[in-house]
Amino acid sequence: MDRRRLEEIEKYVLGFFQAAGHTRILASELFGSTGAYANADMVRALEALEKTHRLLVRHTTEGNDYISLTPHGVAELGFEEVDPEESSIMPHPPKSATRNT
Repeated sequence: MDRRRLEEIEKYVLGFFQAAGHTRILASELFGSTGAYANADMVRALEALEKTHRLLVRHTTEGNDYISLTPHGVAELGFEEVDPEESSIMPHPPKSATRNT
């Protein structure tokens, strides 16, 4: 996927958070919100936002798949208040931190 397309989808995802006004969203709501992007491309953008930019984290709670902003993501998007339950979600460490040498 070309870099411009990936950045376009990343902006869409972050805009979805801003439009929703929440720091945690259901993944199914995001995927169902547009037909402009293939699900595989949306997943690539989520991975980049999670692993490269550290703005969000994907997790499953009580059988539901969620996407939550990290504290860095909350600050980046300008959210003021965070639900304490949402702020307890921690991003995965980068692969380089978990590699066995």
